[in-house]
Amino acid sequence: MRTIFFALSFGVVLVGCGAGFTVDAPRDFVSLDDRATHSRGYALRATSADGVVMGVRTLENDRHGSSDFWVEAIRNRLRRDRGYALTSEADVVAASGQTGHQMRFGHDDGGRPFVYWVTVFVTNDRIFVVEAGGRRDRFEPATGQVESAVSSFRID
Repeated sequence: MRTIFFALSFGVVLVGCGAGFTVDAPRDFVSLDDRATHSRGYALRATSADGVVMGVRTLENDRHGSSDFWVEAIRNRLRRDRGYALTSEADVVAASGQTGHQMRFGHDDGGRPFVYWVTVFVTNDRIFVVEAGGRRDRFEPATGQVESAVSSFRID
């Protein structure tokens, strides 16, 4: 599970340095701005005291793949290659109006159930991946905060 967590840096409102987005911070999350954040391609990372993590990665869409393409590629990788179970998925809308897609997964690691959410927004030039995860017993109390942060996502 350690290798799949994607976290992000939050303040009150966060702006990814040149990343083209802003997002409102979940209450009770702290910023994790370190070399690992940027070396793994994350624009932002944060964590709760209970180990629930969130992250935003921005990728160039230099091949101009559609949203359907990128959602299917991510879904396939997590299910086929990493053994995640897709528990639900739905279309979502960013605070700035762009349509995205959220997939919610479950996975057991060391006999413990984990939750992992991936929300994808695709423009002609960029792919924005908002991720959140943690042990299920710790993630469930933070669900509302995570949902609020994801719904506050704005593409500039």
